[in-house]
Amino acid sequence: MEHSNLKPIQQNFKYIRNVRQTNNNKTVYESLRGGNLKKLYENINHIEYERTLGDLGFTEEEFLSKCKDDNSFAKLGSRHISKNASRQGGKDETEQLRTCNLTAEKCGISIEKLTTTALRPTKYGSIVSKQEMRKEIISKDCCLKSFDAKILGKIDGYISAKVAYGSGGHQDNVFEELDTLAEWWKTYKSGSEELLIILIDTDLIDKTTTIKKKYSSVNNVKIFNHIEFQQYMISEYYIDESI
Repeated sequence: MEHSNLKPIQQNFKYIRNVRQTNNNKTVYESLRGGNLKKLYENINHIEYERTLGDLGFTEEEFLSKCKDDNSFAKLGSRHISKNASRQGGKDETEQLRTCNLTAEKCGISIEKLTTTALRPTKYGSIVSKQEMRKEIISKDCCLKSFDAKILGKIDGYISAKVAYGSGGHQDNVFEELDTLAEWWKTYKSGSEELLIILIDTDLIDKTTTIKKKYSSVNNVKIFNHIEFQQYMISEYYIDESI
């Protein structure tokens, strides 16, 4: 059913990521030119920084001096050593959840972001908190990746959120991780009234199609991008009080 007065909020995560990379580069460039070491260290990839110094045969002092004297060198250097926006997925996933929650709240649903250690599924079928892991002496090796959010209200369950653009080993790992979690849910929670929402925004359409098809028969595993998830909540749970 279509609801004219509530529409999904659309975000362009690829654009957001590109803007963040530009801003990362700019921050590092300004730090290099201004000699702000504290700000520099907060915004660089330290491994790449050491590698760059080694490739150039520069000490840090020589590198910083060259950046202060040579504007073009500083611009080039900043692009090499600034943090990679694609490795800052937590920022994208926070925005994913925030965006979906704006719509969820209008549908009687709450999405609560969890810390990276709050709730983890164990390999033997339970979901444990950080405190329970300590009390029961459960190691991280006995657990899968933690859930990113809890869903409360008209629906209950958990969310695993990811933003993945471009090809490569890292993106393959993302889908393997999501597949492992969905398989765990199918094995241990398929009879539960709780939902597992896999929230994935990506340009890897074939991989998304494959995982959706694989779990299409599991009623309480839902695989959406951020627009589809909002539309699901609107279609199933939104009450249009103007009607």
